Amino acid sequence: MGRFEGKVCVIAGGARGIGGKTAEFYAAEGGRVLIGDLLEKEGEALAAALGPGKAVFQRLDVTDPASCRAAVERAAREFGGADHLVNCAIRMAPGPLVDLPPESWKLVIEVGLHGTFFMCQAFGRWMITQGRPGAVVNLSSSAGLAPYTLVGAYSTAKAGIIMLSQQLGLEWARKRIRVNAVCPGHTETPLTAYLRDPEIKRGRSEVTPWGRVGQPEDIAHGILYLLSDQADYVTATWLAIDGGLVPSIFNHMPGRKWD
Repeated sequence: MGRFEGKVCVIAGGARGIGGKTAEFYAAEGGRVLIGDLLEKEGEALAAALGPGKAVFQRLDVTDPASCRAAVERAAREFGGADHLVNCAIRMAPGPLVDLPPESWKLVIEVGLHGTFFMCQAFGRWMITQGRPGAVVNLSSSAGLAPYTLVGAYSTAKAGIIMLSQQLGLEWARKRIRVNAVCPGHTETPLTAYLRDPEIKRGRSEVTPWGRVGQPEDIAHGILYLLSDQADYVTATWLAIDGGLVPSIFNHMPGRKWD
């Protein structure tokens, strides 16, 4: 029996990348998944691949609270309830903050931070009304733990997600709804197309103590741990899944070597 037998997970931003791999692994361990995303073609294809009765796709705009509520309600109708929520939706807007257009800043914050809040709120209200225990995992980033030059809006949103996760984890602890964040390092996903450049990928691998960039499955394994009963006493915190990247600043001082 898998860890998620009889359980139901709503995954926002679940059509591909880390969210998609999480959906795949969750279903493989006996769970059922609502895949929420604006990417209808990819989301419907993934739901079909996971199989009837295992997954459904719902068009989801995380910047719209009504759309977030509809996703949670659809999961409850389709599968008889909801137990877990994973928030993976994000947008990027590279460039120095001094030149960043207001609409680009707003888009990143709306999707990343506001969208995570709206989904958590919709899920939490439903769970509390039903008196159900459960767990939430929000996708932050190593860029939420340390400033990431030239993607300042992204870093700001991801830092906010860590604090939001801690805040909700405390507020909902007595409701037995755990809330945590994961902080991936450099990870190959459709959002990080720049890693297709061999030189960039090599450089990012070299500055990561583990010697490689992450893959979606690396992050998905951490997410599933935090959703599982094995993490029953873990809430209001974050888990770095970055191959040692963030703590490694002194490895890059002149004169230091990896070995």
